[in-house]
Formats: sequence, structure tokens, C-alpha cells
Amino acid sequence: MKTYHYKNDSGAAFHPNHKKDSKDINIHVDCGGSDNGRGRRNPAFRALKEDIQPLAAGESAKITFEQEQFDIGNIYNPNSSTFVPRESGVYYVAASFTFAPSQNVPYRTRADIVVNGITVQVDNDYWDQLSNLNVVNVSAVLQLQAGDLVEIFGQSTVSGFIEPDVEIPNFGFSSNFEAFKVS
Repeated sequence: MKTYHYKNDSGAAFHPNHKKDSKDINIHVDCGGSDNGRGRRNPAFRALKEDIQPLAAGESAKITFEQEQFDIGNIYNPNSSTFVPRESGVYYVAASFTFAPSQNVPYRTRADIVVNGITVQVDNDYWDQLSNLNVVNVSAVLQLQAGDLVEIFGQSTVSGFIEPDVEIPNFGFSSNFEAFKVS
């Protein structure tokens, strides 16, 4: 715990624990360094898609997010693209992926948050702007148990490719997976 000490502060006279003849104020700031657990950082991660991934028409496929941006609490495995909370609690989970269809026809694309093999949240987009790519987003606030397996799946009515997360001036592909513990 850090302590800041101010002398001769004119506002000190209003401090309820102020000694009558003193003009000193002590302020205690907990910057998360204490061992009492209250100041520790909540588990969180963010991972990006690094490689192009084919997606066959009509088939659900696990989306991979190979590049870890950060992983507080060691809760994400980039080799298997899975989030496994180490603590039970409420988590915010979100993902997006950019889909490039291989045919120039209207199509439907879907993103799923899957917990222990069961779809718990879905976003289903219909896309008929044929010359544009589609970014599908899905998010949820979930009550998770320690050891739950959280994955992202996608599917489309046409074959195509899931694009990596890249920044290009005036354009970008958004393909990422992230979560953090709320409480």
C-alpha cells in the first residue's frame, strides 16, 4: 500500500480524524500490490486470428485465434483456441470474425459461443451486399465454472474464408476472441 502525505493543506481542517493542531493529511492508495487479494487483477485475455481459415458451406467449424495479445491469469490456450476459466464467476465473452465468401451470392453467416460442447449464444447475419466482407460478432455475459471449456464456432450457407485480424489503412479485418471476469 502506498501512502501519500500532504502538509499544510487548507482542506485538512475538514478531515474527520484530523488532530486539532496538525495540518497533515495521509491518503492511502491501494495499487493492487497488497497480498490481501482485493487488489489483484481480474482474469482476462484477448486473442487474434493470425491465419486464413477455410469454412465449408453448411458445416459448423471451430474458429482458431492463434495470436495472444495478452492473457492475465493464464486462461487462454492459443494452441487449441480455448478459454478455460480457472475461477468460477461471471464473465463477459465476445468474438468476431471476418468472412469472405467464395461465391458472389447472398448468404447467411453465424457465430456461436460454445461452452462444454453446448451453444450458449449465437449471432446470425444475413448478408446480401455481395462486394463487401461480413464481420460477424457474438457476445454474452455468462456464469461459468472453473474448468469450463469456451470456444467459438462459425458457419455459413456458402463456402469461404475466415480472414485474419489485420489493419489496413481505411480498412480492416476484425477476427478476435476475448473475455474477462466481471465478478
